[in-house]
Amino acid sequence: MIKKRGFLWKGHEQANGGNCLVAWQKVQRPLEYGGLGIHNLELLGWALRIRWLWANKTDPSRPWAVLPIQIPQNVQALFNVAVDAIVGNGEKILFWKDRWLDGHTIAEIAPNLVKSVHKQTAKRRTVAQALLNGKWVEDIKGALTVQILVEYLQIWDLVDGLTLQQDVPDQFRWKFTQSGLYSSKSAYAAFFFLEPSSLVPGERFGKAGHLHAASFSYGWCFTTVAGWLIA
Repeated sequence: MIKKRGFLWKGHEQANGGNCLVAWQKVQRPLEYGGLGIHNLELLGWALRIRWLWANKTDPSRPWAVLPIQIPQNVQALFNVAVDAIVGNGEKILFWKDRWLDGHTIAEIAPNLVKSVHKQTAKRRTVAQALLNGKWVEDIKGALTVQILVEYLQIWDLVDGLTLQQDVPDQFRWKFTQSGLYSSKSAYAAFFFLEPSSLVPGERFGKAGHLHAASFSYGWCFTTVAGWLIA
């Protein structure tokens, strides 16, 4: 990275101090966001690792889908924000994890309630399973505080009466392309909408590319960036 910077500004291996005419973070932005399009290799690597998560979510029949993979927190956080789930038969969408309920995850609507669900249960409970005879209620364990009860009633109101379409498979939509399909280019660009640390729930908002507005709800940062609404 240092050699890249030195070559760009001086034609030498190193360039420091006053030789650097523009902040390196700005230089690394994509062209459409005011940079020179020089790749940030760390963010590019993160964007490519999101492809694994996307393939695992959209085609779990692949033989490697069951293999454990190590995913950086920022990669998982961006993937969670970027993918909407459209419910059909409810057999692929995770009730407690995926973004399927009016454009939100249940963790965003009822964070205290979700903490009462065992992690392993949350990782495998599908919408179809959860809605069958109110199975999701049995997933809630431990002491029921007033806040948990309030959130429980919120979720009950949202899911009560939902009807699954047995002949329609679930769908997953990538927010950052018009086709709704993942691309590494759009994933890479998304890291310039938000500072990676701001993708993690509860973290402060950091430096951004073309940031127009920001607000917080349920611990997540919602932004309007270059015409996109990112939630």
